[in-house]
Parts: sequence; structure tokens; C-alpha cells
Amino acid sequence: MAIIKKEAYFLSSTGINKIRCNIWEDDAAEKKGVFQIAHGVSEHIDRYDEFARFLAENGYVVCGNDHLGHGKSAETEEDLGFFAEEDGDLRMVDDMHILTRIMKKRYPDLPYYLFGHSMGSFCARNYAAAFGDELCGLILCGTGELPSSAVVLETPIRFLCQRLGPRTAVSNALFDKISTIGIKGKKTDKDWLSLNEENVIRYIEDPLCGTELKLGGIRDLISLANSACSTEWPYLVPQDLPILLISGAKDPVGFNGRGVIAVCDNLEEAGHMPDVILYPGDRHEILNEDDREKVYQDVLNWLSTH
Repeated sequence: MAIIKKEAYFLSSTGINKIRCNIWEDDAAEKKGVFQIAHGVSEHIDRYDEFARFLAENGYVVCGNDHLGHGKSAETEEDLGFFAEEDGDLRMVDDMHILTRIMKKRYPDLPYYLFGHSMGSFCARNYAAAFGDELCGLILCGTGELPSSAVVLETPIRFLCQRLGPRTAVSNALFDKISTIGIKGKKTDKDWLSLNEENVIRYIEDPLCGTELKLGGIRDLISLANSACSTEWPYLVPQDLPILLISGAKDPVGFNGRGVIAVCDNLEEAGHMPDVILYPGDRHEILNEDDREKVYQDVLNWLSTH
């Protein structure tokens, strides 16, 4: 077996940016499906290489793109953390759909699955509401649930974008400090990401990770999350779409599991029957924790039954 990893670019829905994507596949394995990954905020698709190779070894063609303002989709260092002048939340989801269309042309007969982590999970939730009938399964990793009152944040953020400009830099320090509250013996402000210290160090040392969002990026992230957490969202997702929720039980984004259960409850109220797995002790990046092989296998087992 030989895993082939290809890098490619396509034109963004902005009509301006070039979006970088990766495709992994085992050239000798019988193809079971296509598995698209949407990465989280302030990171990039290369961080999913180990997970993608595992799935490729087991017969899946894996793909994923660097979102606008992330990884190699950012043309310059100044572009990191900046999504678009307007509607960056919509453009990210549309870019994911462009990649879907590309992959479906190449593999028209294979079932198609979407996996989203963290910010990528909010992208995936909005994607499922708009294009869910094109999917055979949806996996939300490290997701959460915002209160309906969070919509009040959108107006002041948009006002600041108009006054200061959407490219104004914003510090991530406050979020990091809030997220590490309660972590005993923390060594860095990024310890909330993972129990695995090597993973945290790699993240900190990666020049394409941990970049501060621009004001427009904050605007788009809030809008993205509010849309995904709206009361209408579960009813916009196709009733017959299989859904899996996976998260660390100590993930601050999912409020230590409570937010994940809230997502599940809202889906059930709308008639869905999602599966949920919480990993005891794990934090935000369960794909990079010490027990990641179990997470990989759980995802593979779920795919095989759907």
C-alpha cells in the first residue's frame, strides 16, 4: 500500500483568493467513500495528515482545504486571520462546497461524508443546512452550542469593522486565558487544546497556527457560530442524514461536554437521532490526544455502519 498525498488549488467563492486543498488516497485500496475535512480556526489542513492517512489506508479518499485566511490559502502573513471583506462565514462554507463538487466529479459513485472540527464543525453545520442532501454522513468534532443571546454580539462587531477596518488585528489572549481556567499545573495558555504536551508544543511552534484573527475574522466567526446554533438549524438538516458528535469531555469549546449534549438534544427535538461519543479526560483536539487511535477507530466503525 502507498498513500498518495496531492496538493491542489481552486478559485475561492470570493472570486479573488486561491484555496489550497489536500487529497489523500491509497492507490491500491478499494475505495469505500470520500471523506472531507473542515479544519478549525487558526490552524491548517496539514495537521490532519495522520488521521487522513489512517482513513486512506482503510479505503477512503480524504480531502480538505485551508479555509480563507488560513494555511496556504493565505497569500501573505498579513492575510492570516482575515477571511473576507464581507460575508467570510458564507464564503468559507461555499468554498467547502466547491471542493465537494470537484471530488464528486472525480468519484461520482462513492458515498460522501463531511467531518468538521471546532470552527470547522460550525462550518459543517451550516454546510449541512444548505447542502446536506449531498451527504451520506456528518461528523461534528469539538463542537459546541452558543446561547441565542449571542446574536447581540454581531451588531457591535460589525460597527467596529466599519470604524476600524476588518483587517484590524485582535488578540486571542483573553479566549486562551478563559479556556485554561481550571487546568491545574498548566504550562502554556494553549494547554486547553490538548493533554498531549507534544501536540501543544507543535501547535505553538507552527507559524501557521495560533495566528490572531483580524476583526473581520471575529465578525465572521461569530456569525458562523450563531447560524450553526440557531433554533432553526436542526430543522434545516435533512432528517435522514446520519450524524455523529465526538468531543473531549474536558473540551472548553463544548463546555466540558454540556454543549455537545445540548447540540444532541436540539437535533433530537427536530427528529434526528445523532450518535454521541465523549472521551473522558480529553480536551479540544481529540485527534491529537494520546488515545487518538481509539478516536480514529470509532470514526471508522461509525462510517462502516452508515
